[in-house]
Amino acid sequence: MATTREFIVRLDSPDQLFTAQPVSPMSESYTEYTAQPAMDTVRDLLLMHSPSKADEVELIVALPDEMVRPGMDAELTTAVRRWIRVQNTIEGESTRAGDAVGRRLFILGVLAFFVLQLASITARKYGDTVDNYAVDAVAEGLGVISWVMLWFPVQIFTVEAWRSSIRRRRAQSIERMTVRVTSHTAMAVYGSPDLD
Repeated sequence: MATTREFIVRLDSPDQLFTAQPVSPMSESYTEYTAQPAMDTVRDLLLMHSPSKADEVELIVALPDEMVRPGMDAELTTAVRRWIRVQNTIEGESTRAGDAVGRRLFILGVLAFFVLQLASITARKYGDTVDNYAVDAVAEGLGVISWVMLWFPVQIFTVEAWRSSIRRRRAQSIERMTVRVTSHTAMAVYGSPDLD
């Protein structure tokens, strides 16, 4: 069953959705939405707590009374969707570049693993013929280093690939977000500017 997820943001101007403006922490206007571009915070929250594909996402933007005008809902909805689409594209390109590097590192990591393992086995066999703690330490060290060399590429192909896949699916699902503009006065009646 589809539900509507609402994110409520109180701003001093619509530009704060996309551009951070200097706001002192001494001001009541200083929040997680004004310390950086508000859409950065909203997108991060949505990526962490993604709605289902059937859910609707509505961003309620509370502005000073004099800034609210007819047609702002559609205008900001278009701008927000464009912003999200661009951010998703940038992140997608970055992920693809990282995947390409990961594939190369995986091949190099596997090669380094086998070379270091062979060196470790050879050192162990040599250590069996001589009673030398230094040779044993080198053999153990080479074995440990070989596994460490394999760790980063394996992490990229497992944890990072899984995380990127989830973020990509969630990012696509928030591109249909709609914006509803309200005034600070109406907001005082509507409720507090927190995440529902």
